[in-house]
Amino acid sequence: MLSRLKRIIEYIRNLNLSIDRYKESTIIQSLPSVAYVNRAKKMLEENKAEEAEAVLLEALNLTEKDPLVYKYLGMVYDKKHEHSKAVDAYKKSAQICYTDKNIWQKLGFAQMSCHDYEEAEKSFENSDKIAPANSDTFTGWGMALMKQKKYSEAREKFVIASRINKYNFTAIFLAAVCEIKIGEHKEAEAKLTFLANVCPNETNTYEFANLKFIKKDYKNAKHYALKSLEFNKNMLPSYLLLGKLYTLESDREKALEMYATAAKRELNNSNLYTEWGKSLLKFTDFDEAEKKLVKALEYDGENAESMAYLALVRMIKHNDDEVLIQMAADGGADTAVIELTKAVREFNNGEYDLALANFRKIENEEFEFLISYYLAKINEFKKNNTKTIDFYEKSMSLNPYFLACGLDYVKFLISDNEFAEAQRKLRKIVKIYEKDLEVLNLQFFVSYTLVKGNVCEYNIKEAISLAEKIIRISGSDFRYYKEKEELENLLKNSKESE
Repeated sequence: MLSRLKRIIEYIRNLNLSIDRYKESTIIQSLPSVAYVNRAKKMLEENKAEEAEAVLLEALNLTEKDPLVYKYLGMVYDKKHEHSKAVDAYKKSAQICYTDKNIWQKLGFAQMSCHDYEEAEKSFENSDKIAPANSDTFTGWGMALMKQKKYSEAREKFVIASRINKYNFTAIFLAAVCEIKIGEHKEAEAKLTFLANVCPNETNTYEFANLKFIKKDYKNAKHYALKSLEFNKNMLPSYLLLGKLYTLESDREKALEMYATAAKRELNNSNLYTEWGKSLLKFTDFDEAEKKLVKALEYDGENAESMAYLALVRMIKHNDDEVLIQMAADGGADTAVIELTKAVREFNNGEYDLALANFRKIENEEFEFLISYYLAKINEFKKNNTKTIDFYEKSMSLNPYFLACGLDYVKFLISDNEFAEAQRKLRKIVKIYEKDLEVLNLQFFVSYTLVKGNVCEYNIKEAISLAEKIIRISGSDFRYYKEKEELENLLKNSKESE
C-alpha cells in the first residue's frame, strides 16, 4: 500500500514537472487568456474600446506571452487613436508570434500613423514575406514610400496592389497621384478617367481637376473642381484650385469668392491664406495680399512659400524685409520669387542696370506682368520710348487690374503729349476702377486738354459731366475746379454765339 502511494506521488511530481517545462517552452500557457480576448473582441465590435482595453490588461496578469492579447490591445489603441501605444503592442505580438499573417500589416499602418515611414516600409515588407500577394499590404507599402517622396517605387507597389485586387480603387487612385508627381500624365489620366466613371468621389475628382490644370486644360479643370465640391462642400483643395483658375481668367470676384467661401466653412490653414494672398497680389491689391500672407504665417510660421510672397509684396510696397527673404530662401522657397524680390529691391534703390539684367533672367509666367511693368519703368527712365510703350502694353494686357501700371502708362503718355492715346487707356482702366479718384481726375484732365485743343460742344459736355461725377463721389478730392469753370464758360459762350 505504501509502495503504491509513493508511486502515485512520484507520478504527480513528474506530471507537474512536465507541465512546468511545457509552460516554459510554449506560449500555450496563455490559453486561459483566450476567453479574455474573445470578450475584448466582442467589446471592440460594439465600439466599447475602454472596456476592451481593461479586459485585455487583465488578461496580461495571467500571461505576458499571448500574442493575441497584444494584437487586440494594439487594435484597441488604434481605435482610440493612441497610435504609439498601438505600435508597441503590435511589436510585442510580432515578437511572440513572428508568423502571424497580418500582425506586420497592422504594425505597418500604426507606424504610418506615427509618421515612422521607414519602419512602416520594413513592416509591410515582412508582411509580404509571411502572407504574400495581399493587396492591402502593397497599398500600405506604397503609402509608406509615397510619404518618403519615393514616387516611382510607390507607384510600383500601388500597381501591384491593384493587380491583386482590381477593386482596390485606393491603390489605383494613389498610383495616379504618383504618376502625376513623376510626370507620367498619360497613365495618370487613364486611371483617373476610369475612377471618374466607376467610383467618382471628391478626392479622385479633385485629382482629375488638378491633372487638367497641370496640362493647362483649364475648362475641364474647372468642371471637375466644381464637381468635386458637389461631392463634398468642404473640399479645400478644390476651392484653392478654383481660386487659381479664376485668377488666371482675371475674374477677381469669383476668385476671391472661392477663398472667402472656404474661410466661411472654417477650412482655415496656411495654404488657404497663401493662395488667397497670391491671388490678391495678381490683382495688385498689395495691402490685402500682405494681410492674408501674414495670416498664412500665423497658421504655419515655417511656410517658406508664404514668406517669399510676403517679402515680394513688401518689397513692391518699398518695405525691404531682408530677414524674411533669407528665411524664405533657407526654407526652399521658389527661386523665381526670391530673384524677383531682389530685382525689385535693385529698382527701388535706383540700380537700374543691375535690375534690368536680373529682371531679364527671370522666366516665370506668373510674374510676367510685374517684370514687364518694371522693364517699362526702367526704359522710361532711360528714355527708350518705344520699349517703354511695348512693356507697358504687355503688362496691361497680361493684367488689366494692375492700376499702378495703368496710371504710370497714362502719365507717360501725357508727358509725351499723347493725350488721345492716354484717353483711350483711361477708358479701359475706368471700366474696372470706375470710382477711383486718381483715375477719374486724370481722365478729366485729359478730356479738358483735348477739348481745349479741339472745342466741341459734345466733348465739353462730356468733360463737365465727368467733373460732376467726381464731385458727387468726393467734392474735396476733385482737383480741377478752375478748369471745370473754364469749360462751363466755353459751353456758355458757344451757345451764345449760336
